[in-house]
Amino acid sequence: MLFLISIIIALLTACFLDKPLKRHPAVFYVTAAVLTAASVMIMQSGISIQSRFVREYIIGIFTRGALGAGFWAVVMWAGALPNGSAAIKKLMPIRGELSITAAVLTLSHIITFGWRYLSDLVRGRTGSDFVVTSIVCIIMVLIMVPLTVMSFKAVRKKMNAKTWKKIQRFAYIFYALIYIHIMVLFIPRARSGREGYFLSVLVYSAVFAGYAVMRIRKYNLARKKPDKRLVPNVVSLCAVAVFLIAAASFSRSQKPANVPAGENTAVFTFAPVTTVQTEPPVTTQTVSASTAVTTVEETGTDTEEVATETSADSTSAVGEEATVQKETTAAAEETPAAEQQNEEPAPEQPEEPQPEPEVTYRYRNGEYEGEADGYAGKVHVRLTIENDTITSITAWADEDDPEYFGEAMNTVIPQIAVNAGADGIDACSGATYSSNGIIGAARKALEQAGN
Repeated sequence: MLFLISIIIALLTACFLDKPLKRHPAVFYVTAAVLTAASVMIMQSGISIQSRFVREYIIGIFTRGALGAGFWAVVMWAGALPNGSAAIKKLMPIRGELSITAAVLTLSHIITFGWRYLSDLVRGRTGSDFVVTSIVCIIMVLIMVPLTVMSFKAVRKKMNAKTWKKIQRFAYIFYALIYIHIMVLFIPRARSGREGYFLSVLVYSAVFAGYAVMRIRKYNLARKKPDKRLVPNVVSLCAVAVFLIAAASFSRSQKPANVPAGENTAVFTFAPVTTVQTEPPVTTQTVSASTAVTTVEETGTDTEEVATETSADSTSAVGEEATVQKETTAAAEETPAAEQQNEEPAPEQPEEPQPEPEVTYRYRNGEYEGEADGYAGKVHVRLTIENDTITSITAWADEDDPEYFGEAMNTVIPQIAVNAGADGIDACSGATYSSNGIIGAARKALEQAGN
């Protein structure tokens, strides 16, 4: 949980580095600026970082705005703590420096996702979450920048104290917008069953709702006698509990976690490619019966002439002619095979059909699923295979940005289907992490299907 880690880092900084922060704040500002610039440059350069831990917990804690939100949480709670408490004595002297540090760290998130949102706007992306988030972010930036500038001591000393305090009250709106911005993004993902988002909604709600209740409580106690605190304390506790119950009910998952849902899901169906192999026609040469007849007739002509010359009796001539014809036919049958081949080719015997070879498939038929790391979470791919042909591919991501994950799916998945494999696939430019996640998940699914 990045937000909890960020709060711990901010608290450790405020508790153990309060004196250096107060004496040499520029060192902290420069350090925060360098880390912010480094994280932005890494993300914009397109460098492929294989380690998910590095992407999410080292770079992601800056680019996703978690560390900035953790510092803002400490800053706002410093103003809600009871007067005279040890915590407020520790935090209030460095509250301005903490807020400037928080603003510098937040710039990493603003630049990274601001550029992405501008690109999406140019490409015509729509959607209620996109529009609401864009408007909220613009207002937040317009509030944060002037408040941060006025937090510097040099600027604050030149301003009227009452005017400065009135302008600083816009920070309440800024804190509320942070919570709205997070809920717009997290609640739909929590309702779709994505891992970790339900807990994130509860943690953010506890921090921001608790702050709001405690700030109202502090304001009310300042207007009453100090000894009458039981009722405000009970009301505040009940208000936070009711708010958390409402947030939990509203963000409760509506679907099982293992069922892909939402705009980060797509099903690609491919028609199986069938190839029909046609055998070449077998031609059989046959010898026409007229050939033999012709031979007999030609031979018989000479026989008739001999028979006519040796006999005058027509009856005996007919008998002798029949006898000669029989002898001639027998002689023709006794003709050497070589002579018959010179006259006509011998009839060819039809070839016996050969048994068809047994087909060997690379993959087993069925449905297989694999997962791999995407940009900010797991990517899942489900394949349906039939006779070495991928007939259906379903892909979904836990946390990757829907717009970029959609581009990666449209680029990578058709290649996997055509190649019937995950090797030699070109990633989508601008969505490298999501593309590699889809390719890796498909490769693992195909490994399960391999014979």
